[in-house]
Amino acid sequence: MHIVTKKLKTTLFLLATLPFLLFALKLVNDFRKTATGKPANIFVDAKNPQGPIPKALWQNLAQGGEEPKDMIAPVISQTKALSPQYIRLDHIYDFFDVYQGSGNYNFSGLDQAVQTILKTGAKPMLVLSYMPSALAQNGSIIDPPKDWIEWENLIQATVEHYSGKNNLNLAGIYYEVWNEPDLFGNWHYGKDPNYQTLYYHSAKGAQSAQNVNSFKIGGPSVTAFYENWFKNLFKFAHENGLRMDFVSWHKYTKNPQDFEKDFEKLSKILTDYPEYFNIERIITEYGPSSEPDPYYDNQLGAAHLLSLVTRLSGKIHRLFTFEIKDGTQPRSDESTGWGLLTHETKGATPKPRYQALTLLNKLNGQRLMLKGEGTWVTGLASQNGSTTQLLLVNYDQRNSHHETVPVYVRNLDPGTYQVTTTHFPGKTTITQTTIDTNFYARNFPLTPNTALLLELKKL
Repeated sequence: MHIVTKKLKTTLFLLATLPFLLFALKLVNDFRKTATGKPANIFVDAKNPQGPIPKALWQNLAQGGEEPKDMIAPVISQTKALSPQYIRLDHIYDFFDVYQGSGNYNFSGLDQAVQTILKTGAKPMLVLSYMPSALAQNGSIIDPPKDWIEWENLIQATVEHYSGKNNLNLAGIYYEVWNEPDLFGNWHYGKDPNYQTLYYHSAKGAQSAQNVNSFKIGGPSVTAFYENWFKNLFKFAHENGLRMDFVSWHKYTKNPQDFEKDFEKLSKILTDYPEYFNIERIITEYGPSSEPDPYYDNQLGAAHLLSLVTRLSGKIHRLFTFEIKDGTQPRSDESTGWGLLTHETKGATPKPRYQALTLLNKLNGQRLMLKGEGTWVTGLASQNGSTTQLLLVNYDQRNSHHETVPVYVRNLDPGTYQVTTTHFPGKTTITQTTIDTNFYARNFPLTPNTALLLELKKL
């Protein structure tokens, strides 16, 4: 009896502790997964071009709405230096008082902000938000309008003003329907307030614009990639004959693989909607965190940005870096804000992410075939005339991974080469080497959250 009781107690103890043992084993397994990964072994083919280097991927900027004015004007020179192709502008209706009543519009304030964008060399992406309080159902800028036809007329007037051949005469503007509708207005895809209704009347208004240059309209600009939003919007646009020239969303996470997973999900969805398969895929806001975070001020944020560009090249058409400059509001945490630059009252000082975009802009010419990327180290290669370029970045959000990366560049013409190595952050070194065969091989040590630009120029 004593033996049976002891065995019973042991069995009961094991059963009671089993969930905790399983949980502990899962923690160990998760730790092993995160602690291990694949090292890089980089191969570049200098004679295998893959098309132009995708500068359109990273040469796009977004400015948030901390101040109801033209926020870019005080930092126009620093912004222009980044060679932006597009700058995204939100709050165009509530900040700039465009809507003055039925059929009465005043674009003068918004014109000033658009002219500033043009002076940087960029074109505008205008976000069709938020609702003018005089037009909103309850006077709130995130509510639906009292009259959908009035909203259509406002959109038509906006498109005709900026894209119209007899007005500002701008070609290639992007018009994005609302900003983060799931957050600002609690819009839905299947019930009221319904984003599909908002998109319907916005697209109808844009499509009614007369005598205009080419432009693009799309959305839904949600706070993250929500599959059902996209499935339903594709279906709705198709059934109602609506233009949908691009699809957009926002992404804030420190894990670059999450961005790649979203791309894979979208590609899978698009197999069911072949007419949209080649649609432009745009992340109109991105960063390591949706809240101000030290990443925005330090080298981890720069490495995060570079890693995203190398991983999403050839997958996403445009990334809009959020944001150009900090606001003036004091932060209770360790971050000054989301900006690439500090606010002008604090010197408009470039941060590491700004310098990361400057480094990317050194890439030119034709993108080259690159293989052998790893878990932490990724890259992007190009052929720019007689110069072969290779950008490598070692991103690790734990800020601990060191890696020595073997690099092999083949199909180089024999001769004397100038070898320029730019460490980010760090110094640039220039040497010469003679290549008797047709390849260049070397190991490059990369400390955590650093990058390296290798340039081989035939003399």
